[in-house]
Amino acid sequence: MSKNGSGGHDTLWLWDGEDEYEGLLGSSDDHHLAARVRLVRRWTLASGAPGRPVPLDLLERQRLLSRRICFAQSPAVHLGALLEFRVAAVQPCRDRRFDFVLSGTFVPVAEEHLDALSRLSTPEALRYIQAVS
Repeated sequence: MSKNGSGGHDTLWLWDGEDEYEGLLGSSDDHHLAARVRLVRRWTLASGAPGRPVPLDLLERQRLLSRRICFAQSPAVHLGALLEFRVAAVQPCRDRRFDFVLSGTFVPVAEEHLDALSRLSTPEALRYIQAVS
């Protein structure tokens, strides 16, 4: 089940194979969504500052994200099912809590692939989903 409109209070999680993002769903329909997202900046005193920063150049962000198949999940889209998400556009976000606005298309990950994905490491899971897409 998808949500239409722009409530903006439903969370979104996104992973592009290297970086993890979190944000708020702006709008969605059966195969498209838009969301405000920020890079998850995880670090501890033991590990130091996060590694690779998000590229500051908007064109570089667009290039990196649009070439990857991403995994995404939101409780408001298909009842929280794991999604295969393809970024179509990246824009700067005026809301300072977020890095940028993403929009693109998605399809739920097929049921027969979920079991296989659950047994793979993170890099293997990304390679698997790219191979079957």
